[in-house]
Amino acid sequence: MASDKTLDISIVLDTVCPWCFVGKRRLEKAVGMAKEKWPEFAVNIDYLPYQLDSKMGKGLDKLEVYRMKFGDRLDTVLKGISDTGKADGIEFDFSGKMSNTLDSHRLIDYATRQKNDGGKEDVQDKVVESLMRRYFELEEDIGSIQVLLSAAEDAGLDRQAVEKYLESDEGVAELKKKAESVKGIGSRGVPFYIINSRFGVAGAETPEVFLEAFEKVFEKSQS
Repeated sequence: MASDKTLDISIVLDTVCPWCFVGKRRLEKAVGMAKEKWPEFAVNIDYLPYQLDSKMGKGLDKLEVYRMKFGDRLDTVLKGISDTGKADGIEFDFSGKMSNTLDSHRLIDYATRQKNDGGKEDVQDKVVESLMRRYFELEEDIGSIQVLLSAAEDAGLDRQAVEKYLESDEGVAELKKKAESVKGIGSRGVPFYIINSRFGVAGAETPEVFLEAFEKVFEKSQS
């Protein structure tokens, strides 16, 4: 039986969003802090898809995309992200290629199905971690099927089964519908965190803010 200190957290993210990677690290720290505060604390994490640009193509120059978005502010923006990342243990590298994130979300969705079918509980998290590390730190293009398959292997998934899945249209319509539905539950940007289906945290907040949110949820559940 789950303890009254168990939380369900749905994380709305895009796999090319740097603040989503920062938020992942900060949430992980918050979970560690919560376990120190409440020994019985447990968390179930799920991921929901969001595409910052659903019409993006494949193999675009990452820096050029950023330059078109930020213009003269580019250096300042990237330095801010880089400095923040370092503080959270992330070595951002803004070289490499950027692609449409649909297939990366499909890989996360595939991992979700595997978990729900009795697979390892942390398979989703391992996929997300590998995708973000490869994209943000290793300059890899997560629109590439080979990179996606390597991320799947990092998470312990069967490479051939994942390749067959990604080369089909399986789950595409459902995933797009899920991405649209996410916009109707209060998420207008990413990252966005939904705790126990009733409390939202917007943005890559500090671990302390997450911990405060956990406390509020526990207080509400007891009132």
